[in-house]
Amino acid sequence: MPTTHVVHHHESHGNHPMSIFGYLSILAGFASAALWLINLASGNTAIAIIFGVIAACAFVSAIVIMTTLTRRVHHSPLVPDNTDVEASRYLHEYRGV
Repeated sequence: MPTTHVVHHHESHGNHPMSIFGYLSILAGFASAALWLINLASGNTAIAIIFGVIAACAFVSAIVIMTTLTRRVHHSPLVPDNTDVEASRYLHEYRGV
């Protein structure tokens, strides 16, 4: 019984580029929030205010990006969409279609 071997190539996994910026904004927000708390505890009020504003801006921008991707673009920022290539490969390999 002859079998066909499908060569797997790297394909896009459907991630929207803005979801990466949203993720990085969340990371920057947590880092800035940690620095805000450290500077607030040390008594560096001016620097604490700066890091607090940076943390708030990072979290707000991440929320705006995630909400925009979900509601306007109809793309999940966390779970990538299946591409046509991935769907056809799945159907060919696992369903025999």
